[in-house]
Amino acid sequence: MAKKSPTFACKECGDSFARWAGRCPSCGAMNAIAEITAGEAGLIARGADHAKAAAGLAIESIADASSLASTERFSTGLPELDRVLGGGLVPASLVLLGGEPGVGKSTLLLSALAAISKDRRALLVTGEESTAQVKLRAARLGGAEQVEILAATELE
Repeated sequence: MAKKSPTFACKECGDSFARWAGRCPSCGAMNAIAEITAGEAGLIARGADHAKAAAGLAIESIADASSLASTERFSTGLPELDRVLGGGLVPASLVLLGGEPGVGKSTLLLSALAAISKDRRALLVTGEESTAQVKLRAARLGGAEQVEILAATELE
């Protein structure tokens, strides 16, 4: 098995290098380059801000964790979806919906966003469908005229 060569990263800008240097070639910071472990390398590769954010994480027991039982939720307009979500959506939260192709994920979410958009701003983010495809589905369902779309079909 080949020996892994060390990896170095700048504590200021997050750029990584094959060898140590006294001054970061990317941002010019002095004495900011340090050797990093494999776990830290993954964090640095995603950017200095993510690494700094992860550095502040703390492990805590479930018993000591704060409770969200009284967190305000708002309805999706679909009672069964609200039930599955524990009473609706939590403001500023993210819900990832998965399933086999063709089971209705996009239709379900567009229906919920149509109802949500009546009271507040609603954004549909898609990495698979174009805005034209979403518009066709919205026209078929009706009521989704206020939903905003962010489509990123080419992620490379």
